[in-house]
This record gives sequence, structure tokens and C-alpha cells, in this order.
Amino acid sequence: MKVKSLLVIVLLMAGYLVGQSKYPLVTLQQINAYADSTGKDTSTAYWNTPLAGDTVRVQAMVMVSPIINPNSDRRTIFYYGLAYGCWVQDGSNKPWSGLEVYQADTSDPAKATGFDLCDTSSVYEFTGVVTPYGQSTELALITTPTPIPVNLISQEPTRPAPIPLTIDSCWNSQGAFNLDLRKYEGMYVSFVADATHHLITSNLITVTTSTGGGFTINDTLGHSINMYAQSKYYKTGANYTLRPSYVPPPNGSSLPYVRGILEAYYTTAGVWTWEIVPMYPGDLGEPVSSPPAISKVVRSPGVVPLNDSIKVTCQVIGLIGAKVTGVQLYYDVNGVAQSPITMNKINGTLDSNYTCTMPPITTGDSSFVDYWVKAVDNDNLSSTNPQNTTTSRYSFFVFSDPNKPLTIQHVRYSPWGSGFSSYNGYPVTISGVVTSDTSNIPGGGTDPTRVYIQNGTTPWSGIILGYAGPVGTNVSVLKQGDLITISGTPVLANSSGTRLDTITALTVISHNNPLPAAHLMKTGDVGYSPLGTLTAEPWNSCIVTYQGVTIDSANVGSTTFYAESYCKDSSGGNHTMITWGDGRTQFWDGPTNVLVTKGDYFGSITGILGFTFSGYKITPRNDNDITGYVPFVPNGITDKNLIPAQYKLNQNFPNPFNPSTTISYNIPNAGIVNIKIFNVLGQLVKTLVNQTQTAGTHQITFNANTLTSGVYFYSLTVNNFTQVKKMMLLK
Repeated sequence: MKVKSLLVIVLLMAGYLVGQSKYPLVTLQQINAYADSTGKDTSTAYWNTPLAGDTVRVQAMVMVSPIINPNSDRRTIFYYGLAYGCWVQDGSNKPWSGLEVYQADTSDPAKATGFDLCDTSSVYEFTGVVTPYGQSTELALITTPTPIPVNLISQEPTRPAPIPLTIDSCWNSQGAFNLDLRKYEGMYVSFVADATHHLITSNLITVTTSTGGGFTINDTLGHSINMYAQSKYYKTGANYTLRPSYVPPPNGSSLPYVRGILEAYYTTAGVWTWEIVPMYPGDLGEPVSSPPAISKVVRSPGVVPLNDSIKVTCQVIGLIGAKVTGVQLYYDVNGVAQSPITMNKINGTLDSNYTCTMPPITTGDSSFVDYWVKAVDNDNLSSTNPQNTTTSRYSFFVFSDPNKPLTIQHVRYSPWGSGFSSYNGYPVTISGVVTSDTSNIPGGGTDPTRVYIQNGTTPWSGIILGYAGPVGTNVSVLKQGDLITISGTPVLANSSGTRLDTITALTVISHNNPLPAAHLMKTGDVGYSPLGTLTAEPWNSCIVTYQGVTIDSANVGSTTFYAESYCKDSSGGNHTMITWGDGRTQFWDGPTNVLVTKGDYFGSITGILGFTFSGYKITPRNDNDITGYVPFVPNGITDKNLIPAQYKLNQNFPNPFNPSTTISYNIPNAGIVNIKIFNVLGQLVKTLVNQTQTAGTHQITFNANTLTSGVYFYSLTVNNFTQVKKMMLLK
């Protein structure tokens, strides 16, 4: 894939002298700088490079082009959103020589870098800032104020051969992440199957979003790595793929080889793992064998009444010359396993279509039925649909009263941890009160406006509404407090969990209804768990509250910000996210910034628990969702870097209190500060502060252990400014 035009080479060479002497020329090894682990924290696989933040020049070979072809097809190969990116390497395959090169700005002026014209197996000089990002290191190219062009050094015939590895080498003798392999991170490697080292696929990601197409590769010895579909040649979502006809290997497939970029990845479970990123078609070997492919599992009717038989159909295809020898339906009723049912071919249809009839449920109310399909071929390979019946199954409820309506709880219930609705793909009608409308969560950046409804305070009682369908646009005009009945089709989206979409009917029954009470949650129960986690998923789309939380990371992200903070209460466990950019509280500062700082304390934060971009996040809707805000002041001393604009005495927190509470106040100019406590008779109880203080934000703790319960007043006097507030002591 050589650059086709001499003009391209001339353009790249034109900027060769730009920055050549201004910035130091370093090696890839100097950037990665981990020749050994001496003095490093071996509890982590990622160590910051000593060149972090430095602007440098580096010469390296491009392993995968930023775009397909500069002349005929300018689609990007790796998925970087609206940015350009690629991987480069030392042509000699020396350890520590892998690096990601990234250009965030793809505007026409920024294209003066010529980075988008870089071609595979050519060596270039890049100028950029060494930037730790996630679990890797990037070189962020200089695009402002003047783009620094990349410089073509040489054109080589081929890329270096991949470094051969085995999956078991990724883990040490204790089964932990092998830190020694960090020397190959970001480099081109390969895994080849043999009699000892197998490559068996599992956990195929079937969503239609940007993560679709990835899977796990197992060696049958208890070791595994992930195949990450960052290259759009291996993505399967319709809006992301470069190969619409590409079909990833089904679970249980045996691969001859896989090659690509080796990456370290920190999972949401808090452990390190390895993943490989194929780049071009051919980097993933065609399966040697695969179990039957099961698809299009459909039941009829979708909403099942008592005493009705349930017809289940599916499509099963033998792969790589194998023939299907048997298909069975397995099912449980209220958790009790029933005898499997043989599925037979449907006469007069495709040879791959199968069906069976599940006997009717004749007794009981709200019986819960779950089911899945298993197929076997003549190689004795088997598969199921859903692929993991421990974490996901098809299901439905059966009601003794044919007129009993479905509730949000029935639609949302998913007890296995997948987030998959019992009624995914089947039209339903439900009712609920609007808990957040488009004025509460207007969204920002890449996040859309969101509308939620809820019908009570029990688990699974909330759901997000979509806008598709004949009357879907009517969702956007709903107001908080509206009681509605709505008809639509539940769908599972990894950007939200279960969403009611394709709206066909919507009726507003009444306005200004009270909202359900918030469910009290612990931040550790939510953490940064994946979609479907059963400590969090039952409350997805519900009003929830965290109490007594502290901001421990104000603006999440290393190079890109999304107006999200991490917070943590005293319950332990992982911290979790707050999204300020989607709601409209006093801490909103646009889609990429926040108005909180690390150490800020909140008595409580209430909002809608949602799921966006691979994480559960609480979205406070407005200032009514916030109580007891106390800005962080190190050691109770003025923050000299943040001078308030006006005098202000803040409400104490907590309030009511027993026996201690915190009082904070802002003074824009230095002066003699008096903080005094009075009882309801106006008698002075205690003087907390009587001294000169510099401008800034201050706080002090008042301990009332010697006082009786009741109402008290506290005052701030400074520079002819006086303000009084009320507080309550409850013992």
C-alpha cells in the first residue's frame, strides 16, 4: 500500500526542517523507558514515561495507515472518533519500540501535518507531545498554533514480521498479568495455534455500536486474551465497519492464528489483562472449525397469556462443512428446569429453520419462564443462543389475569446480569411518571437529551425512552411529573441498557404528579461496573441518591474531558461517576468542563442513574438534586488560587446536625472575620472565629456537644458585611 503520488511525498518533505532543531530527537525506547522494572510499582502494569509532557521528535515505521487511501478512500482504519491515529514501531523489532501516534484535530488547517497521508511500512519523523493515555503512551502531534508536518524518511518494502508469542506467556506462574511482556506493548505480535496452544473463541460482542466484533481468545489451558476490534476492518456495527460482509468467528471457533498490536488493558473489575488488535484483513486467520451458528430466536406470542402454547423458531447453520445433528430448546419455569424439547426443521422453508412448541403455563400468577437454544453438529461441537446462558437468557412472564397490564418492572427485569429485557424486540404498553424531561437532562457534547419514566420505588421501576417510531417525537415535549401510558418496543443498547423505542402510542393521563422517592445507593455498589451488574442495573433509569460523597477526581480524562467527575462515599469499594455536563446544576460548565474540584464534599447528590459510554453514571438534574455542598479548602486554610467574587456565608452541613457541623464562607478581601453562634434568644453561645483572614474560601467545624437540641443562628461579620443563617441541633 505505497503512496501513489509523488506530490504526496513532496508535501511531506516540505516541512522537514520545521522543528528539526527546536525539539530533541529521541528513540522509541527513550519514550517507553522501561528496560527493566527496577524501582517500579509492580502492582500496576502502567508506568508513566519520564518524557511525559515533553515535545519531541521520533522516527518510526507506520504499522497501519491512518486512512485507507489518501487519493481514493479517506475513511480512517482505526476507530478514533473524529481524530486520526495509527501505530508505529522500530523496524528492527527492538523491545519497547511500540507507540501510538494521535492527531485530535482533523480540520483542514490541521491537515498541514500530512499525518493522514502516512503510508504503511514507511518511516517518518513525527513531532508531538508525549502523552500518557489510559494504559498506553501516545505521541500527540502538534497542530497549533502552527501544524508541524511529518517528514518522510524512507519507504520500506514490508513491515517487520510479528513477534511470536503464546497466550500462556501473557501470564506468570501465579496466573497474574506478566509484567515482563510490557516490553512488547504497542508492537506487532502474533499467536499461532499448534497441538499445545489452541486459539478458541468465546464472548463475541454482538452489539451494533463501536465495540461490536470483539471477542475472547482462549488456549484451553486456562489462559486468555481479548481481541479488541479497534480496526474498522473487524468492527461489525453498521456505522463503523469497513467490511459489511465480514462475519466474526462464532463462539467456540478454532483459529489458526491471530496477529496485531499488543495492548495492556485495565478492566472494570480492577485487574490487568492483555488484548490483541488486528489491523488489516488477513490478520485474523479463517476458523478451522466452528460450532453451529444459531440466530433469529423468536417466540410467538411475544406477550404470553395463561393457557397459551408458545411457538419458538430459530435458524441454525452448520459451519465449515459441518452438519447440524440436533437442536433443542431448554427452559425453566419459576427457576425449575423442565424437560428439553427437540426442535424440528420447518417443512417448506429453508433447511436451517427449526421450530418447537413450548407447553402452556396453566397455573400461577406472574410465572417467570426463561429459555435458550442449543445446537450440536457432526464434529460434536455445540453452541447456545444466547451464547452465555449463565449471564443471559430469553424470558417472559405469564399472568393469570389476561387483562393485567405489563409494568416497567416486567419489561426491565433481567436477573442474570446482561441487562437484556424479557421483552426485547416485542411491542409492549407500560405506564409511569416522567422523572426527567429534556429540560432536566438536555445533554451535551456527544450525549443526547434524555427522558425517563418510573412507576415506583422498587428495583427495575425506571426506563429511558427513545424518540424513534410514529409518535416518538412526542417524547421530547413531555414534562417532569406527567403520568403517561406509552407503547413501544424495548431494545438493548450498550449506550443505555434497555430503552423503550419505536414509540407507536403515547397518552398523557395527568400532569404535576409527585415523583417516586429516590433510592439510597452506595457509590461502591455502582463503581465502574459493566452494563448488567446486578448491584446497579435494577436501578438503571431510576432516581437514586448518594449521601456524604467527596469528589476524588474533578474532571475525568487525561486528554479529553466529558464533564464527568469521580465521587466516593464512606462505604468503601470503587468510586463512581457523576455526569455534570448532561444536567443543569450550578456545577455545569458546558459539555467538557465542571465547576467542582477534588476534595469538594456533598451532603447528598440525587439524580437519574443511567448508563452511557461503558459506565453507570448519576446525572443530577438541577440544583434541587444537590445538598450540603462544602468546597474543599486544604487544612481549613484559604485557597489563595481561587478568590471568590462576593461575600457569602454558606449553609452549614450537615443540617440538622449532631453534634458537629461544618460552616464555610467566602470573603473576596482580607479583613477581621467574626463567626459567632447565637441561641433563639439572641444570646451569644460561642465565638468560632475572631481574627484577620486573607481573601478566599474558608471553613470551620462547630462542635455543639455541650448544647441542648434546638434552633441556633450563626453569623459572619467582615469588612462591614454581615450575614446570618439558621441551623438545627438534634440530639
